[in-house]
Amino acid sequence: MTEERARYYAKVLARSMGRTFYAVRSREGRFMAVQIPSDDCEILGKVTPPRSVIENPQSRAEQGRRAA
Repeated sequence: MTEERARYYAKVLARSMGRTFYAVRSREGRFMAVQIPSDDCEILGKVTPPRSVIENPQSRAEQGRRAA
């Protein structure tokens, strides 16, 4: 995965899950989007969810029931 892709995934995950995600480079040089970065990785970016997601949280189960 490229650094750009890791940042994109961090942004999408933060919005969809309502949690902070980080774009990181691992010790081995791989780029990833993670929720809890390890001590031995380089943090490239931090993405927090929009306020609207934080203020109005819904679990995936609730969303699934509403869709059914």
